[in-house]
Amino acid sequence: MDRQRGAAWLSGCDGRTWLALDEAARWGAYGAVAPVVRADGWSEPELGEPTGLVAVIASLHANGWIRQQATRVLANHGGRVGGLARLRAAALAVRALDHVRQVRQEALRGLSGPLVAEEVEPALGVLLAGRGRRHAAAALDVVRESALAGLPVAELVESLAGSQQLAVRRWAVELAHEHGLFSVQRLLAIVESEPDQLLRARCASWLAGMAGPSVLRTLLAARVVEARLVALTQVPEDDLPTESLLPMLADPAARVREIAQWRVRRRGLDAADWYRRQLAASRGQTTAQVPAPKRIAACLAGLAAVGQATDAALFVDNLTHASPRVRAVAAQGVGAVADSSQVSALITPLLLDTSPRVSSTAAHVLAHRAAIPADVETAWASGQPWSRRAAWRVSRASGSWDRVEADLRAATDDDPDLSGEGQSGLRNWLDCGAATTWATLQAPQRERLRDLLASPHINPEHRRLIAFHAGIPRGTQSTGTPDLQPGQTSPRRPAMRLFHRKRAP
Repeated sequence: MDRQRGAAWLSGCDGRTWLALDEAARWGAYGAVAPVVRADGWSEPELGEPTGLVAVIASLHANGWIRQQATRVLANHGGRVGGLARLRAAALAVRALDHVRQVRQEALRGLSGPLVAEEVEPALGVLLAGRGRRHAAAALDVVRESALAGLPVAELVESLAGSQQLAVRRWAVELAHEHGLFSVQRLLAIVESEPDQLLRARCASWLAGMAGPSVLRTLLAARVVEARLVALTQVPEDDLPTESLLPMLADPAARVREIAQWRVRRRGLDAADWYRRQLAASRGQTTAQVPAPKRIAACLAGLAAVGQATDAALFVDNLTHASPRVRAVAAQGVGAVADSSQVSALITPLLLDTSPRVSSTAAHVLAHRAAIPADVETAWASGQPWSRRAAWRVSRASGSWDRVEADLRAATDDDPDLSGEGQSGLRNWLDCGAATTWATLQAPQRERLRDLLASPHINPEHRRLIAFHAGIPRGTQSTGTPDLQPGQTSPRRPAMRLFHRKRAP
């Protein structure tokens, strides 16, 4: 009964789990013995027991001779239906990747010849999970030929297209496309319902070569972005009315908006003017008619890409929008089109926004528009951890000693996540940047560094090294270790005397 339960559990494992079990079965270390290493108990009659579990476990053995005997039993096993077929096929596929040639030969012999539907999926799952291994390509060729010999292509594809193993499902769809089995309607169904992004993108690209303009136009309103991208790229100019193209300028996906902007420019239309009119119209509408925040954010993002400095007012008007999504995109737009002298005054208050998303976006804009650490002191004093994190990002973006000071302030913060970021930043500076920080450290900043180094949150070794690089005088830091002299990388130790002068008699 226990063997049946164990065999049933193994039959339900996917390919990655099988490879992990195979590795774990023979892994050992000093003081820890690998799980499958015994030399006795693997007799021929025992290996042939009806459930197949003993042979499968033996096929994971550390001893190559035992693995070969177990693989031979599995290859000769008569069970070709139900869970035993799945168990046998998966175990043989694992051994088809074995580094021992004799073991591989036995496994490939068992996988050769016509395979039934129950055997194909588990074998493919293992081999596709290990496709990067040395012998995987040859084993995959054998399984492919055996599967096609045992089943018609259409039946094989249908049996694998609904697999729970993603790699197997991809393999089946590729095989169907290779033999031209999927119709336009089947590809459309996959594009609309398939959870895997890669499969959606591939089927959408195949649709471009099979479907006519009328079908592709329907994909402009598809739920998935891959379908909209293919439609917007492949529909000919004569078959894409302007009234269908312009709404794509406000698509939620940036990739779709970029292609729409390109096609609009080719027609001699002004995308920026369209964005301005959409945003202006949204301000004059009643509450029931106001577009969704997603559409307003898309229009602002599009205008940030094609707009001018005169559009700054439209972004400023949305810095106080009720939606955090809109406020964040408006902040990006201010950073993209506004004059440098205005960016700091407009964006700095957003560091204190109640939304971490908006605060993070504001920090990104300020860091790229050369804000100075003095501009974010209010954010450092905020009770919101995300506001202090934003202040840290802006301050350290100035580099040099400002970066060190920002990391020290973060390392002493009460928020564990921000403190960890600061500690990591200090380690990185000591490893990579300390020797190339040539800027003159001003006295006021040196005093601030000295006060921050006194915090118990700072690692003593980091405290000692930072004090040395910053030129903080001896005795002001309790390091517990000797101070270094300039140019010295470790404390002096007594030199080892290798030669002794011979004393005179």
